[in-house]
Amino acid sequence: MKENPSAANPVENNNDEFSNQRVPLSERKGWLNLLTVSLGYVFVVTSMQAGGNIGVGLNFRDAFLAILLSSVILAVLACVMGVIAAKSGLTLGLLSKYSFGKAGTYVPVAIVAITTIGWFSIDAYMIGQSTNALFSMVPIIPVAILGGIGMTLTALRGMKWMTYLSNLAVPLIIVFGTISMVMAVQSSGGVAGLMAMTQENPISFSKAVALGVGSYAVGAVMFTPDIMRFAKSAKTAIIVMIITLMLGNTFMVLSGAIGAVATGSPDIAMVMAAQGLLAPAFLVLVLNIWSTAQGCVYSGSMSLSSVTKIKRPYLVIGFGVVGIIFAVIGFYNYFGSYIDFLSATVPPLGGIFLADFLVTYRQDYPEMDKIELPTINISGFIAWIVGFVVSRIQIGMPVVNCIIVAFLVKAILGKVMGSGIKQRQ
Repeated sequence: MKENPSAANPVENNNDEFSNQRVPLSERKGWLNLLTVSLGYVFVVTSMQAGGNIGVGLNFRDAFLAILLSSVILAVLACVMGVIAAKSGLTLGLLSKYSFGKAGTYVPVAIVAITTIGWFSIDAYMIGQSTNALFSMVPIIPVAILGGIGMTLTALRGMKWMTYLSNLAVPLIIVFGTISMVMAVQSSGGVAGLMAMTQENPISFSKAVALGVGSYAVGAVMFTPDIMRFAKSAKTAIIVMIITLMLGNTFMVLSGAIGAVATGSPDIAMVMAAQGLLAPAFLVLVLNIWSTAQGCVYSGSMSLSSVTKIKRPYLVIGFGVVGIIFAVIGFYNYFGSYIDFLSATVPPLGGIFLADFLVTYRQDYPEMDKIELPTINISGFIAWIVGFVVSRIQIGMPVVNCIIVAFLVKAILGKVMGSGIKQRQ
């Protein structure tokens, strides 16, 4: 990986979190710091809701296999994006410029912005809703607004504060989540009792896998580069993402599935409250949502910062304000359609970025200050559209098929049409 000459003074750029340049080697972090932040992203209530839908739609054995397979798919995606980010030091927004062109990058960046604002608004509303469910005298909207403000403030402080919060949130979520899961299994008559339970509204295995992948596809593809560009090596990125997805994500989705089967609710706060763990339920709920939502604001602002002249702190504040407004007007009600949208539009991007990294640029992105990018990279959009269409064809595993097809189309077109880059004179 080449150092960017513009990164010679990392202190000057640190307030903007290196949003428009490679992260210099002097600012790279160890695997443990990155792991706590990464787990903070993946410990998300929406993953538990997806697990709940899987748990009530399949028998326990098939639900477990579907959850495991979805985590494997997400881990592969995240490792790919992690390696690209560690070697290049680039944000998702900057990577998009190479794949879609100077103007073309506005499309994937817009997807990131819509996605992260939507996710943030859902998280803010869920803080208010779950607080109201646990303490009925507390109104939903004021708590959602206060939660949104708090989550915006920690994102505003960047990776350092996000690490502090994740260091607190991750251990507590693991401890109390495990206690709750064990209690749920025991109340269901053990593993044998879970296996014997029948489903009133069954779903297909491929649909269950798509739910699992859709619950964190945006994180695996879009959030990973913004974290793993701080990794000291590709090996660090792979280790962190395997632990994050295979252990962290599986834990969250599986706990949602078990909780839903045992209590009828996919919400860990509701499950723990029913188990007599009201105080831990509230603490875990807030930390769970907060650690993920701050990441949404951070990554969304990173992507927008790569295509605008607005400084990152102002973008963070803007994201927080819009996200809070979305929470107040009820974007949460569109959660199901939102997850379906993500599972179709986001995974193909992973195949496109991998094709560029391996085939078009041969693991060495040229410095932007030395090249002229095309206005629109047609090959990127063709690959994305084809990948999206394939994701809608219900044959085999659509969510896997679309990634492979997008990779092949972009690799072939990249060879035939080239990158469109011109060297500056």
